[in-house]
Amino acid sequence: MKQGACILFAASLWLGCGVATAACIDLRGKEIVPRHPSVPEEYASAQWVVIGRVAASRDVASQDDPGFYDWTVYDVEVVESLKGKPPHRIKLESENTSARFPMDNGRQYLLFVSHSNTAEMAGSEKLPQNYIDNCGNSGAVDEVEATVKKVRGLSGGR
Repeated sequence: MKQGACILFAASLWLGCGVATAACIDLRGKEIVPRHPSVPEEYASAQWVVIGRVAASRDVASQDDPGFYDWTVYDVEVVESLKGKPPHRIKLESENTSARFPMDNGRQYLLFVSHSNTAEMAGSEKLPQNYIDNCGNSGAVDEVEATVKKVRGLSGGR
């Protein structure tokens, strides 16, 4: 799981209220600290910030349970770069956990792309090292218009 990723807590264990909830936390320290980066923070830390259209996706089966999948790999066409110089097409990994960032084929997204220094393997296949933080500000363009406007301001209106 990526550092600081969103994980699922059983609130009945943590809060004693008997319901499950997902929480974004920072896993780097000893304390449980809620985490949701601001747009400027995530912009500064992202390798690339793009508007991209999902061209294709495929699920990668689990080695332990072929009827289940561990990851989805997305092929994204970069429509507009708002930070960095990404290639025209990028591949993104999304693990099938509570840290997943699901996307629909054909839909456009504002994506704050992070890069992992650790390559995950699915059998003999090396998975993409680029991913989207589901606790961040990425989202479907038509749902995050205010965020797109903030990013354009940070990128000098590109």
